[in-house]
Amino acid sequence: MTGFDYLIIAAIAFLIITALLHSIAGEHFLIKPMLKYRGNRVLENDLARLVLRFAWHLTSILWFLLAAILYLLAFDIEKLNSGILVYTGIAFVGIGVFDLIASRGRHIGWPSLLAVGICTLSASFLLKG
Repeated sequence: MTGFDYLIIAAIAFLIITALLHSIAGEHFLIKPMLKYRGNRVLENDLARLVLRFAWHLTSILWFLLAAILYLLAFDIEKLNSGILVYTGIAFVGIGVFDLIASRGRHIGWPSLLAVGICTLSASFLLKG
């Protein structure tokens, strides 16, 4: 392995650690305490509370996605293009479906998030074909 490989592995490890700490510690020390106390008109709205929590954890999911892309860049360059499309597609289909179900369709972002996933997964099939 080269210095490049070690640097990419370190970056991947830091992304994964950061994503886990961001979601776990952020939920415990920021999101839960903030949502516990009422009195803010925005936080009185159940949908706004859901979107806030969703957006917080979405950041962590995107860091996992970036870690996967860095892995492909360093260790499986032949699959980089298709991997980016597949990983992005899977992530955004999951994100869009979760947003649709969790918000019961009330969050304006779910159609776009789901569309990103469907488009990138579809593009990955065309790339292979």
